Amino acid sequence: MISVDCSHSLAIKDKLLIFVADKLGALPILKSDKFFLESFDEFSIDKHKVISAIEEFLDSVNLRENFQIVPKGDDIKIEPIDGEGMKTKLEKLSKINENPFFECTHCGFMTMYEEELRTHRLIHYI
Repeated sequence: MISVDCSHSLAIKDKLLIFVADKLGALPILKSDKFFLESFDEFSIDKHKVISAIEEFLDSVNLRENFQIVPKGDDIKIEPIDGEGMKTKLEKLSKINENPFFECTHCGFMTMYEEELRTHRLIHYI
C-alpha cells in the first residue's frame, strides 16, 4: 500500500487522487489530508509508476514547476514550492466545494452527509 501525503497541497488532492487511481487501476482510500493506493490483486503497486502518474497530472494542470514530489519508503509527499502565479493557478484548479466531506474523528470514515456521520459515530459508543 502506497500513501500519498497531500497535507500541503489540499487544493489538488481530490483531482490528483482520481487521476492517479484511474491511471494505475488502483483502489484509492481517502483520508482527510492523504490518500492510499491499494492493488486489486496480490501484486503491489510500483512506487515509480505512482510518481510518474503524479508528475503527469501536475504537467496536465501546469503545476509541475510549483510542486516537488518527495518519496520516502512507501510514502510519497507532495510539497509546494513557492513560486509566482501559484496561488492563481490553484484558485483556477480548485473550485469551491458545495458538498464538503465530513470525517469521523475516531476512524476516518468520510461522508458527504452530516446526518450519516452522526449515525456512524454512534457505533463507536455502543
